[in-house]
Amino acid sequence: MKTYQKVLSILGVSFLMLNSGCSNLPFPKDQKVENAFEKHLSIYPVKQLGDFYDMEGYRDKNFDKDDKGTWVLSSYFAEQDGKDEPLKSKGIVLFMNRNNKSTKGNYYIRNIYDDIEKNKTIEYPITVKGNKIVPIKAVPKEVEEEIENYRLIVQDESFGDLGKLKKIESRHNENMPLYSITYELDNQNKINEWIQKHYQIESRTSELYIERTGNLEGGSVGDFKYEVRYNTERKDKYKYYYESVIHQPTKED
Repeated sequence: MKTYQKVLSILGVSFLMLNSGCSNLPFPKDQKVENAFEKHLSIYPVKQLGDFYDMEGYRDKNFDKDDKGTWVLSSYFAEQDGKDEPLKSKGIVLFMNRNNKSTKGNYYIRNIYDDIEKNKTIEYPITVKGNKIVPIKAVPKEVEEEIENYRLIVQDESFGDLGKLKKIESRHNENMPLYSITYELDNQNKINEWIQKHYQIESRTSELYIERTGNLEGGSVGDFKYEVRYNTERKDKYKYYYESVIHQPTKED
C-alpha cells in the first residue's frame, strides 16, 4: 500500500480510497455531477489527436486575453505483483498548445519502491503527428515501438450514458470542492474491453472512478480525471489505468 500511495504522489494524482466510509448522496446531487461528467467526456473519441488544436476549452480570468490555452493529456497504466515488487508504470503526458499548434511531452517508464532511493524513472521526449504519438529523437527500438503504438481512450472510445452504468459510490464536497462517482464496468463494457485488450488483462469486471476538483463546470484551477481499477483478492496487487484531459492557461518556456 505504501508503494501505491507513493506513485500517486509522484505522478501528482490525488486519490480517494473506495472504503473511506462515505455514503451515497441523494440522487439529484448525483444527477447534477453526472451531467457535468458527461459534458467533460463528450469529446470522446476525437478523430485524431491533432483535433485538440482546434477544440475550444473552458477559459476563465486566469487566461490571458489572447491565450487559446493548452490541452494537457495524461495517461498511464500501473501494476504491482506483490508487496516486495516495485509498482511499475508506463505512460505519457502531452502539452498541446493551441496558440501555435505544437505539442511537447514525455513518455516515461517508472519503477517505484518502498525504499525511495531505489526509485527509477526514464523519460523520452515525444510529440504528436496527426493521430500518432512519436519520439522527438532517437530512442531504443523497443521504446520507439511502445511510443508509436501508444493509444489513449480519447482516440478510440466513447463513455456513453453514465446513467446506464451501475453506481457503486459517490462522494461530493462543495467546500473543497471535490466531486467523484464510482461505477461498475461489466465484461462487455467498451472501456473495460479497450483496457483489457491494450494491457493483456483477462476478461473481468472493473470499476470506473471519475473525479472533478475545482469548478464542477470546468476552469483553470482543478482537475478532471478518471481511472479504471481492477481489484484482486490480494491487497498487495494492483492494476489500474489512469487518463485525464485538462484545459489550462499556456505556460511559455
